Amino acid sequence: MGCVVFTYKDLLLEMEKFCNFGVETGNIGQSVLDQCIPYVFVGKKGGNCLVVQGGIHAREHLTSLLVVCLAKHLVKNSHLLVDGGIYFVPMVNPDGVCLCQQGVDFAPHLAKQLVKINGKHGKDFSLWKANVRGVDLNVNFPANWGKGTSNVFEPSWQNYVGQHPCSEPETKALVDFTNFVKPVATLSYHLKGEEIYWEFGQTGQRLERDKRLAHGISRYTGYRVCTPKGSVGGYKDWCVQSLGIPSFTVEVGSDKFCHPFPYSQFATILKQNLDLPRRLLNSVARANKA
Repeated sequence: MGCVVFTYKDLLLEMEKFCNFGVETGNIGQSVLDQCIPYVFVGKKGGNCLVVQGGIHAREHLTSLLVVCLAKHLVKNSHLLVDGGIYFVPMVNPDGVCLCQQGVDFAPHLAKQLVKINGKHGKDFSLWKANVRGVDLNVNFPANWGKGTSNVFEPSWQNYVGQHPCSEPETKALVDFTNFVKPVATLSYHLKGEEIYWEFGQTGQRLERDKRLAHGISRYTGYRVCTPKGSVGGYKDWCVQSLGIPSFTVEVGSDKFCHPFPYSQFATILKQNLDLPRRLLNSVARANKA
């Protein structure tokens, strides 16, 4: 991949290709700056479904390319059994990704404000995680909101929880979309660490079910299962706490690399995750029938 990065424009071109191939595409909502947040659906409606999302942190745009390629894998291999359907949402934070990649040229009317929010990084937005309002979307969900050990309470390039849960249109769009499609599980791609997070207060049979599924993900990817302390307000957390479904955050990419993460590692990451969404959906479907 060299130094090439996956952009929002690239995403829109990929959506057009899916559509031309007869694959269902659409939008779950709009960003702060009214950019659409696309999705792709692969499989059959009316049964079990899985939501797979990436690009919720701006600097983790490699995960957006990953989610697109995971959807392509299923489209190209339609003979593979999918017990239901999968919604792929590659880039939940398009404004943040554009800012990360283009700098203030993306939003010149907000330049002064954004540089101030970016603090010590100045005009270098390559490490930016938040949306264009300086809210870290993955601490903006209503799951013990504002109680994380790393949370901050004013706009920042990372960790700002927002004014209230779901204060951001991107967060609200993902919550509303998830409530609408009623998935049996969700899978969130982040970068980096090669770790799997799955726990958020489950007890009893749900705890054992989700732990088994997490270890199944570990066996397939080679990533380690972890239980982070003090992390709250994420999409996975909300899905576990409010919806009672298995939900997983998968941190791809080795920790030996720094951000901005090199796209030269993409082929390895794709190979490690290529068929994970289908396998996870089928595993959850089997568990629910047992």
